[in-house]
Amino acid sequence: MTISVADVLRGTKVVLLDFDGPIAALFGGVSATAAIEELTAIAAAHGYDITAEGPPQFVQKVSQLGDEELLHAITDAARDAEVRAAASAVPTPGARAVMRAARETGRRVAIVSNNAPAAVSAYLDRHDLGQDVDLVVGRHDGLAPRLMKPHPYLLTLALTSLGVPAEAGAFIGDSVSDIEAGRAAGVAAIGYANKPGKRERLSAAGAHAVIETMTDLADALHAAVGSA
Repeated sequence: MTISVADVLRGTKVVLLDFDGPIAALFGGVSATAAIEELTAIAAAHGYDITAEGPPQFVQKVSQLGDEELLHAITDAARDAEVRAAASAVPTPGARAVMRAARETGRRVAIVSNNAPAAVSAYLDRHDLGQDVDLVVGRHDGLAPRLMKPHPYLLTLALTSLGVPAEAGAFIGDSVSDIEAGRAAGVAAIGYANKPGKRERLSAAGAHAVIETMTDLADALHAAVGSA
């Protein structure tokens, strides 16, 4: 039996959104290569040869080394790189509509990201979206990297902060780690397949539903109205 996105959203009281992908392409205006090269150089200065897909992944890799001095330096540099990137991040079509649809249907909105909260907040301020978001939870200073997604900690923290039980939440993310985190936290996990092949990967990871545009999600929030 096929379950529609609207069916998945029935009974939800909070929409939890990943940032990089569902809300914006963080490095859509500038190449992530420069940020990774900067982090790689810092690691090299400490005697390590490391590279990763993006700043969050770099932080996670460094955390496995047990070098606290390097981890602190990398965490600070990754945050600063993300904040700079937020100034030219490219909005995801339909993301604003999702936030407004959530508001219009009586749901709260939280952004739960492995990116630094400062970068997310900078983006929201730049695009005048702060009033549409109740909470931002991310890779804050002092957070043990092992608690980043796919660990459910950040999602659970958001739910606890908003006073909402897991069964009343739905998390939308564009990566397998997002789906794994959502399922581990006990919320409905909706995959955002914004690239070829993602629908299959997100479905295989256990997504309760998959969307291909954020507008689809906005429409589903309205379709499920009356049951939230």
